[in-house]
Amino acid sequence: MHKLNIIKQIYSYLKIWGISLVLITTFITGCNSPNKSIIKQGEIAVKSEVVYPKFRTWNSPSNGEEVKTNSPSFQWPIVKNASYSVRVSSSKDFTKGVIEKENIPFAFYNPHQKLDEGIWYWQLKANNAKWGKVNSFKIAPSAKDFVTPNIKEVLNGVAVSHPRVLVKKEDLNAFHARVKDYKEIAVVLTEADKYLNSVPPKESAALPSIKGKNDFENKKIALKASKRLGVEIQKVLTNLSQAYLISNDIKYFNSAKPWVMEALKWDPKGLTRLSNFGDAGIMNGLAISVDTFWDLFTPTERKEIIAHVSIRANGFYNKWRNYVESRSSSMHVWQHIMHNLLQTSLVLLGETEDAELWLEYIYELWIAQSPKMGETDGAWFNGTGYFSINTVTLYDVTAIFNELTNVDFRDNDWYKNNMKWLMYAFPPNSFSDGFCNGSDGTDRPRLKHGAYADIVARSNNDPLAYWYSLEVAKSHGKEISDDLSFLWYRIQHGYKETLPEPIKSIELPQAAQFPEIGVAYMHTTLPEIENNLMFSMRSSPFGSLGHTHAEQNGFNIAFGGKRLFYNSGYRATMGDPHFLAWYKHTQGHNAILIDGEGQPFNAGAYGWIPRFIYGDKISYAVGDASNAYSGSDLGENIDLGMKRFRRHFIMLRPSIIVIYDELVADHDAEWSWLIHNDSGIKVDAEKKTLLAENELANAQVSLFSSTDIDYTVSDKFSVPIKNWVQNRDDNGQLKEFKNQWHFKGISKSKTPQMRYLAIIQVKPKSGESVCEEVVFDASTKTYSVGDWNIKAEMNASKLAKIKISDNSKTVSFVSSGTLEFDGKNYNVNTGSSKLIERIEGKNIFQEVEDEIPAAIKRTMKQ
Repeated sequence: MHKLNIIKQIYSYLKIWGISLVLITTFITGCNSPNKSIIKQGEIAVKSEVVYPKFRTWNSPSNGEEVKTNSPSFQWPIVKNASYSVRVSSSKDFTKGVIEKENIPFAFYNPHQKLDEGIWYWQLKANNAKWGKVNSFKIAPSAKDFVTPNIKEVLNGVAVSHPRVLVKKEDLNAFHARVKDYKEIAVVLTEADKYLNSVPPKESAALPSIKGKNDFENKKIALKASKRLGVEIQKVLTNLSQAYLISNDIKYFNSAKPWVMEALKWDPKGLTRLSNFGDAGIMNGLAISVDTFWDLFTPTERKEIIAHVSIRANGFYNKWRNYVESRSSSMHVWQHIMHNLLQTSLVLLGETEDAELWLEYIYELWIAQSPKMGETDGAWFNGTGYFSINTVTLYDVTAIFNELTNVDFRDNDWYKNNMKWLMYAFPPNSFSDGFCNGSDGTDRPRLKHGAYADIVARSNNDPLAYWYSLEVAKSHGKEISDDLSFLWYRIQHGYKETLPEPIKSIELPQAAQFPEIGVAYMHTTLPEIENNLMFSMRSSPFGSLGHTHAEQNGFNIAFGGKRLFYNSGYRATMGDPHFLAWYKHTQGHNAILIDGEGQPFNAGAYGWIPRFIYGDKISYAVGDASNAYSGSDLGENIDLGMKRFRRHFIMLRPSIIVIYDELVADHDAEWSWLIHNDSGIKVDAEKKTLLAENELANAQVSLFSSTDIDYTVSDKFSVPIKNWVQNRDDNGQLKEFKNQWHFKGISKSKTPQMRYLAIIQVKPKSGESVCEEVVFDASTKTYSVGDWNIKAEMNASKLAKIKISDNSKTVSFVSSGTLEFDGKNYNVNTGSSKLIERIEGKNIFQEVEDEIPAAIKRTMKQ
């Protein structure tokens, strides 16, 4: 296929996938909002204090916003110890088409009915207060139909007999006939046989076996011990239950019963409740057991199990209701515990009245907020590491609701786009993008990622997901059926859906952005990893909440699937001194410090991606972290004085990455430019270069600045790391935390404005290619390297601009202003970024101005 046709085809794929490629230029003028100001044509300065506050502060939908789905969900800030009333109307005086609901026990409402097109209004009141302000929203013809049945209909659809969760009683015969040849069946039975006649642990097993050196360490160690016991109970009881359902062999009940009866002796509000994961594990394990072995337990035993499980379940419900829905991220809830409580609710429905309350809350919350940590672009704000922890919940909960309602809960943009994000962020045989907690834990996607992709392939008829699943399995020398994480899901649901036709090869755009989450990727040979230069950047509206890091405008670089310049440090546990002061802190990332300080851990410290262009030879992204060094959420008032931080990221294929920084403070500041490597960095301050490598490539960083800098390097962490919690790797060995290498380019004198220009060359060790000297021509202020000419304005008092062209005169780029190419000047919009490339004799022109993500637009209207 000709290159031009490939480019055109890729452009069409991007449009279908919903990935931004070319943002049509728009000149934004006269704005009355105090939250937004125009710096120059095509550029927008966002002044919103916070985009995703830790706790909800606004009503939604409001300010005439156009809702995405019909029926919409209504959400508002919580009032403690309140119940709510909501009324919705097609008239502002609430006289027409009124829908009203009273005594709502949580801070959201789903009307479960389709609304007519047009403008609608709604009000809220808490307890017996007066009706609050009138909110408005619009139902447009484009709103996607998503009408779900009310909770009474859902409750009526739950099976009456037991079992009803892992398999329905009425489906058992068909189930046995369908699954008898699955490879997973032998795995389930083999695992269960390990627990035959096993002796269950005592409650005292939840006590720590080691001591820390202070209260913080002792608390963390105690949580870990409590979690370990609860997870063990859940694993054993679930596995024995599965084996019984497959085989109908009483030996599995005989082995499970002692574990159940032992767990019933434990105080459900005691040691085993310290860890919410452990608490949920015991709750769920007991619930699955009583559901599976219902006819084998005596009525008295069933009653005792139900009472114990109910205490634990009500503990979660009472803590969550009118609280969890207001938080931007209650991570443990959405990872596993909500799934565990949903299954528990289904088991105990009809056995205790409380189960209806639990099920209602989860059902309504899922409709209103899922996917909690994703937006429509398909990315996950907590990164690739923690994304995998949510995957079973994302698909099993929707499978349950799909079956109960006959509504497709995955028929939305996030589920459709998620696999594309995963492909760019964590390709097969490669390290991930490196962002957020847990992203440094594995050198390639785990088999679980492949199993997830297999489920996506079946659910969405997605050939890319199928290809991904096969590649991941092959990289481990295994088959998808070897995966344990999705094992029961495949048996119960997955294999009912067929796979798409396999594809021998895939042609992907080599760059993509996901602006709602705030990540962008540039590759050179994706999906061929061996020689792939992978560049990842993050500037996220979500800030550094949860498992994310203070790394707005940070970047990571891999080559051949191996880490090259990556975030550094380790996580012994959440809250550990090294975790807070290095691993999560800005200084552990390829980022910028101001006066030696990093971005605060505050929801108001956020970034965003204003611009993105994907071209054949050049790809370009801009990160704006001007708001990332201050934060005022939850009453904090942190301001480090950063007023402007625009970072231009440019990939010059096949081997160069250019990073150009615009930095402005409200005071004379010390600036630090950071980059990290696992094995070593050699500095030549006279030549302004750094040398580093990974297993497959050599790299040279040529670093220039508007003010003289000190080139400093260290192989020590300023905050030591120790494995005091005794974390272990996948092989059961204690993890070893090795020192890494850290470079700082620190301004020698303090200045309110600073520019950095980094030209990073990455060349494979195989072959004869070597990193070349960067030559600076003072007369033209041009940096030349290989076939490329780079002209960056390094006078910090002048307007920032970077121009790039090649000696072959086939490509030209400018960040703003006039683009010169082939004897013509392109300058329709002065402030826009422009790229023109000659491909197969045709000039392909692209132009972008700042484009604001939807979540930030919402804050501008408040």
